Amino acid sequence: MAIPKERIYSLEGKGLKLTTAEDIAPYLTELRDFENLEEVRLNGNTIGAEAAKVLADVLKSKKTLKVATLHDIFTGRLKDEVKESVIAICDALGELPELVEVNLSDNAFGPLGAEAMSSFLSKHTILQVLRLNNNGLGIQGGQTIARALLQSQKESEKQGKSPSLHTLVCGRNRLENGSAPEFAKAFAALKTLREVRMPQNGIRPEGIAELIGGLAHNHGLSVLDLQDNTFTQVGSKALAEALAKWEVLEVLNVGDCLLGAEGGRLVVEALKHRHTLKTVNLQFNEIENDGAVALSESLRTLKVIESLELNGNRFDAEGDAVEMIKAVLSENDLDDVLGSLSEMEELTDDEDEDEDEESEAEEPTSAARAAEQLSDLVDEMKKQLSI
Repeated sequence: MAIPKERIYSLEGKGLKLTTAEDIAPYLTELRDFENLEEVRLNGNTIGAEAAKVLADVLKSKKTLKVATLHDIFTGRLKDEVKESVIAICDALGELPELVEVNLSDNAFGPLGAEAMSSFLSKHTILQVLRLNNNGLGIQGGQTIARALLQSQKESEKQGKSPSLHTLVCGRNRLENGSAPEFAKAFAALKTLREVRMPQNGIRPEGIAELIGGLAHNHGLSVLDLQDNTFTQVGSKALAEALAKWEVLEVLNVGDCLLGAEGGRLVVEALKHRHTLKTVNLQFNEIENDGAVALSESLRTLKVIESLELNGNRFDAEGDAVEMIKAVLSENDLDDVLGSLSEMEELTDDEDEDEDEESEAEEPTSAARAAEQLSDLVDEMKKQLSI
């Protein structure tokens, strides 16, 4: 949300240590006298419990406040002190009738902080944007946040209106599989989400499948970032099925997600349904040559794509599949879209041996047939593209 500069009060990045009421008093005088306040920026300072409580008293009087930027404000504070501060601040924020965005990222308050804000999240049904990145929530804290979001949806329903929340950022929080069922329930109930970013959470395939199952109910989703979690074929299959439902999806980031050869192929084949895509990150996912060939076919429908990242996968950067990808992009006047392919991965000797053993267990001619079919497909596409 773009707020006019003259309606922002900022102490951003000043490195202030505000422990007591006396420490924060001069700034509260400024804040109290600030008329038509729409955003407060306190990030990059450290606020103690006593200072937080008197800050809360002033904040609750700022009825025009729309955005509270409060990331990185508890550095060096004890957990119990942080919990007191979060409760005081969130209680004040809950009294603001126009507050639609809260950023509490980079505050290491863990499950205690999640508990401290749960009442606010449950009752403040007009909240549109919630940023909780790098808070050390863990499974328990994640479950608490998800349940609060679900309760907020129920409160909205009681009030006869749709939920307001459309953006959730909750990365680097060690959410793991244990929090996935609760988030899936909340996502499925909300149905209003447009942007969801949950990278680097240690979520494994079954948890990913649950999350995506919940997100599939949000047909207006335009940004999805699940980078650096683990998909394999289970999560990839869920993603491939959900892609058909996200009719306005513009950004898909599943880099470093271990889609695997089969999972990667499923996902890239499903991309053809999403002609709205502008940014696609599929880096370091062990996608192999057949997946790259399938991607070249899907790219025919992606005529507005602006960024495509494929680095670190398992196909030759100078091979036929990449030439086909480049040719399709060129055909759509998108020559500058493809990112660097400088770190492409090769199968190790052990993996080659594993694949040989697996193929021996299959019908003797299956590998040969697959190779022949892939070769035929490559030849056919090269003819179509006049390579």
